[in-house]
Amino acid sequence: MRLIISVIGAFLLMVAMASHPQTLSQQEEEIKNLEGERGKAQVRGDIAKLDEVLAPEFMEINAAGQIRTKRENIEGHQSGQVHWEKFDLDELSVRVYGETAVVSGHLTRKGTFAGRDLSGQSRYTRYYVRRQGRWQAIFQHSVPAN
Repeated sequence: MRLIISVIGAFLLMVAMASHPQTLSQQEEEIKNLEGERGKAQVRGDIAKLDEVLAPEFMEINAAGQIRTKRENIEGHQSGQVHWEKFDLDELSVRVYGETAVVSGHLTRKGTFAGRDLSGQSRYTRYYVRRQGRWQAIFQHSVPAN
């Protein structure tokens, strides 16, 4: 009887392990797609999309060392102070830990803030949480990569 239970347990463990990477891979792709949507929203000034993707408590430390909140990010677009011509992401790496995801990548940007040139490159890490079935960014940290 113990042998049967052990065999069944081992089989169930193998099935669970085999199915986990597919689910994880799907979540990683979902985050990568969300990163792309966020980048496009930056260029279009799509406030509705940014509002959807950024959690209420979102905070970032940008490549210039400034601390900015969700509200400040959205207000920059609403006021017209922020204008992105290019917001290209590459070298994305995603790790999912249950209801939390961490993405790191490389950003090449061209744009202005209040007329000041913000063009350049940076490396960043962004943290997401899944709430009520959807991912939202809660924190981001960037460093210059020029």
